[in-house]
Amino acid sequence: MKIEKQTEEVEEKYTFLQKLLYLFIIPLLFTLVIVLGYLTYEGKNVFEVAQSFLPAKEEVIITEEEKEEEGSSSTKNDNTNSSQEIILLERQISDKEREITKLVASLEEANSKIEDLEKQQQEIRSSTKELAKLYEGMSTKKAAQIIIELDEDMALLILNELSTSKTSSILGQLEPEQAARFTELLADKE
Repeated sequence: MKIEKQTEEVEEKYTFLQKLLYLFIIPLLFTLVIVLGYLTYEGKNVFEVAQSFLPAKEEVIITEEEKEEEGSSSTKNDNTNSSQEIILLERQISDKEREITKLVASLEEANSKIEDLEKQQQEIRSSTKELAKLYEGMSTKKAAQIIIELDEDMALLILNELSTSKTSSILGQLEPEQAARFTELLADKE
């Protein structure tokens, strides 16, 4: 019983400000210290994070009369600003349209170049097939002598079109180093 009286007396001794301090302010400060410690640990600038919670612009308290005066002038400014923004956006749109037409023209030009190159490649293939027919009819010794004198790319095209037995007999007539080189090139082409 004596103990209960003492605890009641102790509880009664706390003032409102003390209770406020112990129950709200100290836990709030403790939480604030924990949050700041965590943000610092994460490598974030505490001042930048705090700045993000502040309003973007500080507003000055204005009387009602000043608000009315500014209201009429601000609507005029808003109208001119919005019309200027519209003009700026229209210019950007027209610039983008011009850029798109240029890109479309360059794309069409590139497509026509691709078609021309495909036609040239087809012509080269057909002429290479005709040349391969000529080499099929030649003796392997003469074909090997001619292959040595040809440009490497042209020789590869012809050798690719020849039958396997003809290609192997022509490579057999070449010097070992040349035959090895053509063999590597033929293997890379496949």
